[in-house]
Amino acid sequence: MKQPTRQETINLRIWKSSGTEYIEGVTGMFEYPLAIHRDLNEHEEITCGSRKRYSSMWTMTHIPTGKTFGIRSAEWSNIVSYVEQIKDHPALLMLTDDTMTNHPMFKDLSDLHSRLRRELF
Repeated sequence: MKQPTRQETINLRIWKSSGTEYIEGVTGMFEYPLAIHRDLNEHEEITCGSRKRYSSMWTMTHIPTGKTFGIRSAEWSNIVSYVEQIKDHPALLMLTDDTMTNHPMFKDLSDLHSRLRRELF
């Protein structure tokens, strides 16, 4: 996977405790069911003009639910490795948070996430 440039943008639906938000024009790429993108706080600061450049941090979001994985890294290769190893997990194909967390293989997904997080980040 090639690292996206600032001209390669995506639109995301993000889950926040205050509700769902739609964010447009974030530097990133889709690797369904995940999106790899620049930090959303930085994107908002750039959009409003209080920041001029992104840091080197990348993060990811589960496209169907809009939830993040709590991972931020400046190492593009580690983000790609994580996504490649987790993206085909059956529980990630669920469309809602309830169906994903109630999936019979959700514990396996959680264990895989924890192991990859320890190894890569």
